[in-house]
Amino acid sequence: MDLIADTTLLVGLWRRQAWAMRFAERRSDRILGIPWVVLGEFRHGAIRAGHDEKQVLDFLSIGIPLCDPESVVPYYAQLCASLQDESGWKQIGQNDLWIAATAIAHQCPLVTRNLRHFGLMAGLTVEALEG
Repeated sequence: MDLIADTTLLVGLWRRQAWAMRFAERRSDRILGIPWVVLGEFRHGAIRAGHDEKQVLDFLSIGIPLCDPESVVPYYAQLCASLQDESGWKQIGQNDLWIAATAIAHQCPLVTRNLRHFGLMAGLTVEALEG
């Protein structure tokens, strides 16, 4: 696995937005991991938007589902403990902490447009999406 997807990347690819398509074209040789939390966030949004479930599931095959919590839990706990004293702590959602912990555990960059949250996390490598 080479990269970890945040929900912002999946939404951009689903909508075929130019910035996401450029990103995918430049990294077509990379293997994308999709954390369980991102799968849940994306499918939640798809349900709310009324998208066809089969199309959504077919689309999500662009990456490898990452569903094993054992390696991720220690990094999640460390992130929470280290950020609790930071001023921006309460603005960061728990889902983002799980996503970041997954990227750290797998030692892969997180691909996201959300630098406001993920930029605060020590030990996390971020590949920022432009657009």
